[in-house]
Amino acid sequence: MKRSLVAGWVLGVVAAQDVTLTHGPLQGHVDTTSIHAWARASAPGTFVLELLDRDGRPAKQATATASLADDLTLHFAIDGLAPGASFGLRIRATAPDAVVHEAIGAGWTTSIGDDAPRATIAFGSCADERGKPEQPIWGQITARRPDALVLLGDTPYIDDGSIAARRRRHREFLAFAPVARTLAVIPTWTVWDDHDYATNDAFGAAKGSDTAREVFVAYHAHAGYGDGARGIYTRFRRGPVEVFVLDARTFADTETSPLAPGERSLLGSGQLQWLQQWLAASKATWKVLACGMVWNDGVRPKKRDCWGNWAAERDALFRWLGAQRIEGVVLVSGDVHRSRVILHPTAALVGYDIPELVTSPLAQNVIESNKVAVPGLEFDAGEPESCMVLTADHGVDRDALVATFVAGDGREFHRRAFAAHDLRRGDAAAVYRRMETLLRGAFGADLDGLPEDDHQARGRVDRDAAVGPTWRAAVAAAAPALAEWGRATAIPNCRFGPRGEKEGAPEFFDRLVGIRSLQTLAMARGYQAITDRDETKLLATCSGLLVLARQLCDEPTCIAWLMAFEIESCAAHLTTVASAEWPATAEALRGSLQQHLAVRPAVGAFVVPAEQQAMRLLDIMLRGTDQEPGVRGELFRRHGVDSRRFCIDAIAAQLAPLARLADRPDPAVRDELNRMQEELRQRFDEVWARLKKRTPTDPAQPTDAADTATLLVGLVLPPTTELYDRSVATWEELRAVAGAR
Repeated sequence: MKRSLVAGWVLGVVAAQDVTLTHGPLQGHVDTTSIHAWARASAPGTFVLELLDRDGRPAKQATATASLADDLTLHFAIDGLAPGASFGLRIRATAPDAVVHEAIGAGWTTSIGDDAPRATIAFGSCADERGKPEQPIWGQITARRPDALVLLGDTPYIDDGSIAARRRRHREFLAFAPVARTLAVIPTWTVWDDHDYATNDAFGAAKGSDTAREVFVAYHAHAGYGDGARGIYTRFRRGPVEVFVLDARTFADTETSPLAPGERSLLGSGQLQWLQQWLAASKATWKVLACGMVWNDGVRPKKRDCWGNWAAERDALFRWLGAQRIEGVVLVSGDVHRSRVILHPTAALVGYDIPELVTSPLAQNVIESNKVAVPGLEFDAGEPESCMVLTADHGVDRDALVATFVAGDGREFHRRAFAAHDLRRGDAAAVYRRMETLLRGAFGADLDGLPEDDHQARGRVDRDAAVGPTWRAAVAAAAPALAEWGRATAIPNCRFGPRGEKEGAPEFFDRLVGIRSLQTLAMARGYQAITDRDETKLLATCSGLLVLARQLCDEPTCIAWLMAFEIESCAAHLTTVASAEWPATAEALRGSLQQHLAVRPAVGAFVVPAEQQAMRLLDIMLRGTDQEPGVRGELFRRHGVDSRRFCIDAIAAQLAPLARLADRPDPAVRDELNRMQEELRQRFDEVWARLKKRTPTDPAQPTDAADTATLLVGLVLPPTTELYDRSVATWEELRAVAGAR
């Protein structure tokens, strides 16, 4: 009884005191229709934030409760606002009723629309107010009036896993005047790095990390935090820029990678799925992938917390970006106490070299041991007080992203501009679409107006027929389309869209008939050029076929690669015929083949599209299990999701021998592929025979998940031995005709 009386007396004293805000209000997530704000109260209670119109009248409001459980922090979320609307604000305590903050002309504004042509976003990391009590860099950030600020971690430095210490350090950092002034006027997103997640260089299940998320969520005003239970990743859009703020600490080494089977994961399956989903849906010109951890491996010796320690997942993510034709990707990172610009050599994986912009520290010491050379390093500097400001312009006459590195004294010590086309695959797809339209105009919507020929099944035409009047008339009718094709061959790369008319199929399959018709017409034109002794037309035809073959190898499907092999063979055949009948032009033709061999994908390079095709088909089959009848359908519905991991590992194992190939055939690899394919076929038959004896209502068996995986892999895996044989045969044919050694 005495204890209750004492507790009641204490609460009464607290309630009788004036309630104030100890921190804030500070801006958090802001978008076109909502504003999130953070503050901290001096005592428990309910508080109301009012957004005020230009006359000082309440326009919208939100309520939040300060409790001891959350260290008296407040998170206000107001939505249903108009884009670009500006407000003053007032915060009231409800008991007792009192205004604890008022700023009628505060100018808190919802963000610019997605169609806005310009945006400015500031980035920074690593600020310790204890060792650097003067931090002019915050004033430099504020003076540039960015539309958003992203803090990449070590803001604050904590290095103590207790909840009390975490709360204290957040309070100290957010009360630091330069920080408080900046966050009060700029919408801010924050992600942790090592010192605010656990301790130096720590990640994953590190000691003390289990308390990090609880305190982080209490002290930040994001619209969301990770999946709602784990992680703190989030995203936002500003005009032509979408920023994906990634958590590179929570999930590290806690599971295997869904993108790189058998390898360790940095981002974790849930975050990767979220990232892939929103990247694929993004319409922004530039997509910024931001985290504290650097994306390269240019770090001091024995430092493990960099993406280079998870290179398999990083490179698999890059391959996925290329397969999905995601353009405009820029990497931003911090942590290493250096300012750097790195152009990752990712053209082969993505279609363009991805830039990484490293900005650190805001206010800390420079670390000279992190001054490590890496491929693509363009700039490196050690500035103890610095930030990076990204300015994006997207319009009719200007399309550029400019990174400006700013020092605490206001110096702009480096600037790097990227045009939108710098971060885009050179692409002939649009030209091929126009070419196909011209072909359909000349030969009908189904292209059935082309002459028939028994050789057309593989894109060829009989030579005698090709030089006859029917095919000459067809080639003449196709002249506008063939001229368009000439423009397409001047562009090295070609990638059709990831989605075509049929669900789950890429656009390439919509273009297949048109490309096959082009191949046939090219063969006819080549034969005619040989007969007519038209060297210019023959050289253009043969080199155009070789360019088309290379362009098809940009496609993430094995059908495109098989077609590429056929087209290469067509060029080799024309060269052989011309060399026998017209020796004067033979040297030029063989030179074209030799140049092609120098840049042609390696013999086993089809492993990449084979893997992508298998994974795409696997996802389609798992999504379509509701339509699958009988025992197999029931197995898929019961165990398909659980079996997905078995499938990923099995697909990787089936394709693994190809990774050992260099640029030449290897009979041992071929034998291993054949053996593994035969073993898979036998297991498939055994499982299927066993399932035929069951009914859909039979009880589950311990082997069902593995059996389901066997069926799925058997259905989605391409014929690796056939692909290998076709690749090798074409490679050998090209070398023989070209006279290569």
